[in-house]
Amino acid sequence: LIAKGYKVAICEQVEDPAKAKGLVKRDIIRVVTPGTVIESSMLAEDKNNYLCSVYTKRTRGRWKAGICFADISTGEAYATELNAEKIGGAIITELCRYMPSEILICPAMLDFKDVTAYIKQHTNALVELREDACFKDSVMEATMANQFGPDWRGALGYEKDALVPYAVAAMINYLHETQKHGVERIKTVQNYADAQYMRLSPVTRANLELTETMRGREKRGTLLWVLDKTETSMGKRLLRSWIEQPLVDAEAINRRLSAVQALYTANMARADLKEALSHVFDIERLTTRILYGSATPREVKALGDTCAMLPEVRSQAAACGAPLLKDLADQIDPLEDILNKITTALVDD
Repeated sequence: LIAKGYKVAICEQVEDPAKAKGLVKRDIIRVVTPGTVIESSMLAEDKNNYLCSVYTKRTRGRWKAGICFADISTGEAYATELNAEKIGGAIITELCRYMPSEILICPAMLDFKDVTAYIKQHTNALVELREDACFKDSVMEATMANQFGPDWRGALGYEKDALVPYAVAAMINYLHETQKHGVERIKTVQNYADAQYMRLSPVTRANLELTETMRGREKRGTLLWVLDKTETSMGKRLLRSWIEQPLVDAEAINRRLSAVQALYTANMARADLKEALSHVFDIERLTTRILYGSATPREVKALGDTCAMLPEVRSQAAACGAPLLKDLADQIDPLEDILNKITTALVDD
């Protein structure tokens, strides 16, 4: 049903049948939509599943837009302000960069016929029209303060007239409506500037066959297929996002290339790192399922097994000597406290 673009409401008993008088109270505990899936059986491990929110407004005779993309299954969220001459084209560029499976739009978006035509013809996304009330100043301010704290503007770096907070707030409210809980997984929103990544039109992306071929629309034969030797699901998703969003900042590119060079020359360390990573499970999605209370004991154990490998991953990455790898190794928390909790709580068999 989800793959066909429907929403599915999950209804459960919400009180103990033994204590209930008459009929047991039932309620909708969650609404599953294409953009809010967290079940591993319904998600491709090698790509993110984005929910998108767009807010457009005309100021001083020009259209501007705030656009936000969040993957509920991993807790990542990205946003940017669009201020181009042709705002419709700019929105399409962002949509084909992230390829969301569900898009929340404000009523003003219906006037952008080029965008609505693109969504209809080139994506399988479910479009959800949110009424103007969802984008009111008071609603936005309250939602952002609840989610990110009273100093959310300072913490996330938004100007007074920014449009992104309206898109983010509408998305968070939609998640509260559909998911009921677990929305605290989205801790922050990463702002990216349009200038940070190369702008590739949908036609260019298709012709370059970055992640799918033109003829069969499959991975085999694409640039991603050639390069993807990753050991973990998280690595698969990250590599895909790097290919879909090429960097344009020379310094960032060189830092990345120096790290690749260091790994390429350190054969032994690379083999050990590869071996350690092969025992690392999908921490991002496991954490989300634990937070939503839908993880199985086996998934909790997988998280424990991953924690046990982190010191090894950390030391091997640091040993390669590149500044970027050393920085990344320093950021790895070995999570010993969580590992202890899991090992004391679970019996292996």
